[in-house]
Amino acid sequence: MAARHDMKTSASTSNCVSPNVLEMSSNYDAIAWVYHRYWGPFSVKRFMPVLERLLLPHLPKEAQILDLGCGTGNLARALWEKGYRVTGVDVSAGMLREAREVAPEVKFVQQDMRFFKRSNSFHAVIALFATMNHLVSEEDLQRVLENVKESLVGDGWLVFDFNTASGLSRRWQGGEAVVEEDMVLISQGQYDENAEIATSTITAFRPQGRLWLRSDAEIRLRGYDEEKMKELLGFMGFDEVAMHRFVGKAGQGRVFAVARKPVCT
Repeated sequence: MAARHDMKTSASTSNCVSPNVLEMSSNYDAIAWVYHRYWGPFSVKRFMPVLERLLLPHLPKEAQILDLGCGTGNLARALWEKGYRVTGVDVSAGMLREAREVAPEVKFVQQDMRFFKRSNSFHAVIALFATMNHLVSEEDLQRVLENVKESLVGDGWLVFDFNTASGLSRRWQGGEAVVEEDMVLISQGQYDENAEIATSTITAFRPQGRLWLRSDAEIRLRGYDEEKMKELLGFMGFDEVAMHRFVGKAGQGRVFAVARKPVCT
């Protein structure tokens, strides 16, 4: 992962929906209802214990937290219930419709995370459940990290997880099926060793009257190297950079990165 020295300043964010937002949004819009039911609650069980260990002890009471790639808002709600002020950002309009039902008290913004920034606004930024792996180019990854750093207050914290190439190659191949009375979910994963890209094709069905409504999505993830990620965070001016691996289901195939924005940059 070669760090770029010629990166231009990212475009300022707005609530407008750009063509890039529309293109990316379509990946999850069709299956937002599946995510809300199947993966959203799962994210809280898996990742709140991680946040309670790695992040929350560092934060002041009522800290402002940015949840990048917030999905259906389950983690945002869990953090709000602990007294934090949360802003959730996601590119998918469908996911945010679900999120506003899950956590009506939380502020949600539809925006491509490559272009979202709020200067010196947040005590912490989180990006969990492989959010960073959706950035399939290193240029986009660096752009997001630049925006995150600008959005953090001095002494603010960044916590995100990412799948390594080896993690994706182990866990994102083969098929899975979930069959319930009112839902059928079928997913098929493939991993391209050369590109280090995992692709998951998802097909879901739910009843609509006497018929079943079909939804389809294709999700692509890029694997990242742990040491290169650590080097990149240091190059970009973060300090106290640490990589954590956990045993158990929360840590399967993923690394948790923790970094702090210095008080003076």
